[in-house]
Amino acid sequence: MLADEAGKSLAGIVSKTSETNDLINEIVKASTQQTVSVNQIRSGIEQISSVVQENAATAEASAANSEELSGQSQILNDLVNKFKVDAAEEAL
Repeated sequence: MLADEAGKSLAGIVSKTSETNDLINEIVKASTQQTVSVNQIRSGIEQISSVVQENAATAEASAANSEELSGQSQILNDLVNKFKVDAAEEAL
């Protein structure tokens, strides 16, 4: 009968709709998990960026300190050289 076939068709539609709903829910869960993962990755990248910036600042400060120490070393070397006595002067 036509009514039985219509009933079976409607039952099949309901079943497939339920399956589709389940698949959509799985997609939503996967998307949520993916969002959490992307946020964790973003946070990790931000932390790495921060550390890189700190390292760059430290390297820059170290280079400046190295130049300063080099200049002070040259000044000290010049001062010490004033105290060196020539062998000819020492004989007098």
